[in-house]
Amino acid sequence: MTPLVKPFDLDALEDGLHLPQLIEEQFKASVIIFSKVGQGFYAHIYKALLNKDPRQVIVKCQKYAGRGEKEKRQLEILKRHAAARVPQVYSLHFPSALLPCEALTMEFIPGVNASKIQFPDDRSRRRFVDSVVENLLAWHTVTNAEGFGELEGPFYETWAECFGQRIALYHEHIHKKEHRTVVSAYVMRIIDRSFEDLERIFLSASENSSLVHSDYNAWNMMVDPRSYELTGIIDPIDAGWCDYEIDLFHLANCRPELGLLERYLKEIEVDEFFWLRYRFYRFWDDVKHYLRVGWYGEERFRGYAKELETAMNECLY
Repeated sequence: MTPLVKPFDLDALEDGLHLPQLIEEQFKASVIIFSKVGQGFYAHIYKALLNKDPRQVIVKCQKYAGRGEKEKRQLEILKRHAAARVPQVYSLHFPSALLPCEALTMEFIPGVNASKIQFPDDRSRRRFVDSVVENLLAWHTVTNAEGFGELEGPFYETWAECFGQRIALYHEHIHKKEHRTVVSAYVMRIIDRSFEDLERIFLSASENSSLVHSDYNAWNMMVDPRSYELTGIIDPIDAGWCDYEIDLFHLANCRPELGLLERYLKEIEVDEFFWLRYRFYRFWDDVKHYLRVGWYGEERFRGYAKELETAMNECLY
């Protein structure tokens, strides 16, 4: 974790000079068109059209040190085991005279993200949903004999031990003085209570690790706007060896009406603690992002906290 690490200054990229030169040197090609196509908490995304193969290239400029190398490893192993297309990483660049940050050059995946798609009929929606779930199941069947952990380790025998280490770190940082002026007393109370009950909450979690994407939502699913077929999956954040359920709350994020979560749940059996774990994952994922990038929305945090509190009351007391 990188709590509130000072980000790279990506404003220097806005002049449109540095990245085209970098791309031309790497691919020995001329950049015909270069444009910014998006940005998020962790990166700015650019697209280059070249005069020769590979013709179209994505450049992902990371805001935080270490993210480039991590994402490169994550994309490589996800691609190896995917049932859908995952972008090939062409190279990892480190800060230099031409580049004020870490950056990945990678394969362009055609299409638009699924948050923008209106499916014309239920048949096309179901076909897309089936493809998305098929790919996620393919990843979740891949296990690590060494146990649970980040791709590069360390590894733990149980998920509770592995995940508990992460949550303990978040819990320690969230109690620093600067966060107490941001996080409301109620949200902090649920942070403390759920942290104290972690071992009980995850007592029946999966005994085997699975390969997870870690941000498997509609924003990261690319769709052909004509055929409405899945064209690829992009942008993992913390892919690794985890309890497969940690991917599932993302399915209902952004476009819950697509029915991605409901379709996945048809493929598995869940116990009485499933929805408690689901709400724990969703709540603490926001805590993680707050600590990393400083984003906090009281209404959202309070809503997730209330649902987690209700689930804890129902399952634990």
